[in-house]
Parts: sequence; C-alpha cells; structure tokens
Amino acid sequence: MHENHHLAPLTDDTQKCPSLRPLTSRPITAWVSKHVLLIFLLIALLLRMAIAHFPNVAHPDEIFQTQEPAHRLAYGYGVVTWEWREGIRSWVFPALLAGIMRVTGWMAAGSSGYVDGITLVLSLISLTTVWFGFQWARNASGMDAAIIAAGCCAIWYELADFGGRALTEVVAAHLLLPGLYLGVYGKEIPERKRLFLAGIFCGAALSLRIQLTPAVAFALLWFCRANWRKRVLPLGAGFVFPIAVFGIVDFFTWSYPFQSFVRYFWVNAVEGRSRAYGVEPWNWYLLILFEILGPMLLFALVGLRRSPFLGGVALIILVSHSALSHKEVRFMYPLIPLVVTLAALGIADIAPKFTLKKEPIPSSRATIAKGLVACCLLSFLLAPRLPYWSKDSGAIIAFDRLSHDSALCGLGIYALPWYDTGGYTHLHRNVPIVPVLDPSALARNAAAFNALIAPAEVSDLPQGFRLIECWNGICLHRRSGDCSTPQVRSEINAYLQRTGN
Repeated sequence: MHENHHLAPLTDDTQKCPSLRPLTSRPITAWVSKHVLLIFLLIALLLRMAIAHFPNVAHPDEIFQTQEPAHRLAYGYGVVTWEWREGIRSWVFPALLAGIMRVTGWMAAGSSGYVDGITLVLSLISLTTVWFGFQWARNASGMDAAIIAAGCCAIWYELADFGGRALTEVVAAHLLLPGLYLGVYGKEIPERKRLFLAGIFCGAALSLRIQLTPAVAFALLWFCRANWRKRVLPLGAGFVFPIAVFGIVDFFTWSYPFQSFVRYFWVNAVEGRSRAYGVEPWNWYLLILFEILGPMLLFALVGLRRSPFLGGVALIILVSHSALSHKEVRFMYPLIPLVVTLAALGIADIAPKFTLKKEPIPSSRATIAKGLVACCLLSFLLAPRLPYWSKDSGAIIAFDRLSHDSALCGLGIYALPWYDTGGYTHLHRNVPIVPVLDPSALARNAAAFNALIAPAEVSDLPQGFRLIECWNGICLHRRSGDCSTPQVRSEINAYLQRTGN
C-alpha cells in the first residue's frame, strides 16, 4: 500500500481518518495510470468532435453572442444583436474565435472549415474536465477514484455535448477547473507560481462569466486561509491580470474600461432586461439537476466527505444562480464537472462494497470496472433528457449547405425565428438575409433573395421557388435568377434594430 500512497497523495483529512483511505489492494502502477488518462483524454476529444457533426444549437447565444461577432471581426460582416449595439459584451472571446476562424477557414469550403476548427479548439480546452477529474480524485482519494473520475468526465453526456460549444459559461467552467486544482493541490509546482497561475485561471473564468463571482471569491479565500500574508500577493496578482486585460480591451473597443461588465450588470440586474426572456422560481435549478443528473447527485453527496471544498464551490454556484430570476439549463454547466468528480469519489468509495466474492480487500481493477460501468450506464440512460440533441438542426444544416452555393445572392427566412438559424457564422456568404413574418411581406420581398428557408408545413411560397431538401422539419427552397436590392428596413440588421432585438 505504500506505493499506492506515493502515487495517489491523500488529503490531510484522509490521512487523519483511516475510514477515508482507499479500500482496494493491488494498486494501479504509475505507468498504467498515465496511459489510462491519455486514453480517456483521446476518447473525450473524439466523442466531443463526433457529437459536433450532428448539428444543433443549445441556445442562440452560442452563435449570435460569440461566433457571429467573431465572424464580423474576421470577415467584416455579421448579425448585430442588441447586446452588441448597447456594448454589454466583451470582445475578448469573439477575438479569440475570430483568430481561429482565420487560421482554420482553409480546412474546408464554405463555413465547414472554421466551424470544425472552433469545435476542435474548444473541445481541446474542454479536456480540462477530464484532467481535473483525474488529478483532483487522485489527490482526494487515490488512483482508483482518479481513473473512475477521468472516465466519468470523458463520457458524461452533458460534458461531451457542451464541450465544443462557444458559450461563455462553458469556457469559463473549463478555465475555472485548473484554477481550483492549482489553488488546493499542485504541490509539485513552487507555491508562488502555483498560486499565480490559480489566480489567472480564476480571474479569466470570472471575466467570462461574472455570475461565478461568489464561487470564485469563496475559492480565493480558501486558497489563502492558511499563511495568507505569503499567498495573497501572488494569488491576487494572477487574479487581477486577466480582469485587467478585459478592462483594457473594453477601453479600446467600447467607451471606457470595464464597460461590458458595468453595462451587463446594469441592463440585466437594474433594468431587468434578462427577465424578459423568462423567470423561474428559486428551486428550478435544483429540480433540473435532479432530472439531468439523477443518482449522480446521491453519489456526489457520498463523495463530499473526500472533498468538502469542491462541494462548497458547487453549492455556491447553485445558490447564487438560484437567486437570479432568469434561469436556463446551460447556466448550470460550471457545476456539472464538479458534481461528476464528486460522484466519482462517491462511486469509488461505494463500489468495493458491492462484490460477489468474499475478499477482505477488493481489487483495484474490479472497483474501477464497476465505477466506469456505473458512469457509462447512467450517462446513457440520462442523455435523452437533454433537450438539445436536435434543436434547430434543420436550419443549421440548410445554412451550412448554402455556404457552398456560389450562386446565392440573397436568403429569405420565412415563418421561422431569426435566432433559430445559423447566422452568417454558418452561411458565410456576404449576401442579405431577409426575415419575413407574413405572406404579404414574403411576396413583397421575394425578389430580394433566391433561397428561402421555411418550416416544412409552410405551403404559401412565391411562384418560382422549388423545394430542394428538408432536414428535421426545415426546408430549403430555391429559385433561378438574380436578386434585387432588398428594402433597407428588411435586411436582418435593420430589422433587429427596428424591433429592438
């Protein structure tokens, strides 16, 4: 057992309490554990990329708040929503995506190259969930728990589906995880450097998602709870650095430093704009978590004794978000990798107790196998509860198809909300997009576009348009000939400005 303790450092609580020590024998060697982690990282990457090839949109924000402004930076045109007209978003993340677009656009024709490029880069960043699960569980419980946690984080359906999405709360979560780890563990790195890096990651996560402020504040206080005079300076310096970058970018791209932070808080918290998109009761997130995590929540409660700190961060994220009236399932994403890691710790503790053979100490391989089977089974059974698997896929496929069409001179969107489409991010053609809501507007603007997207049940289309193909209830229609210049008020950006969207 001495070798296993060396490979899997135990927390102070574990060392003091024998009941928290790993129950298994025949420990996994360091060589095996290293390669198992690499295998799970590869599985996680392949799974995230595979899911991305079945187009869907979890929320319009992943296009119109991140990739669409990035497309404007990279190519000079894009849809401009009210958030960008009022300056409540930072250009830092879109600038990163714009760079990826320019670097990867050559990989395929149309929008496919840079769409895949963005997914690849964001999926690579999302592998921090697997690395974090492994490293955290290894320190908190041992190598068996580490392998179970890495496997769970690699295949858990929400982490796999959201991993490659361009949503700020998703990327913020992926940056927060190494910050939490370096603040508590990572003793192989000199303390000042470790805390400086922890501060950078935590500051970057907060800058991307200011709703994480309570959880980040708790984490920073925890990191400094012992010997704070020595720790606060490197931690604070690292924390301030990414926040300052966001402030400087706002100064050059908006009107004053930190405008996106100030305006975002004012418009949503004071003016209450976010409440226009829906209000839910205080316990809504708790009910949602029971639905999408199921027994994993119970396993996480068992794992709490291994890592009370991780449970505290998860609880603060839940409580602070529950206090906000506007709620969405995706806002809980930063909590998911924490709960899955805690659940893996709980499974690692429970699994050795369920054995058919009467062994004084169960084998590590049996514990790991049972833990991984439990995670795979739960992920498979709970995955259908996620409502995003095919959401808006038809419109995305149609826009991707049109991005390869050099004859396109205008695109109409009929009887379909503009935010359920792919924008110029997926169209990648500098042609007018014209939203039309009723038959009279359709007839009046039909000459301004030679392609039309509409629901399958729509039949009152202008003469000359013929059906090309349908995907998940959304159909593409085309007509021959050129396009006239659309009315200024009809083009999508003028339409959004006129309607306040």
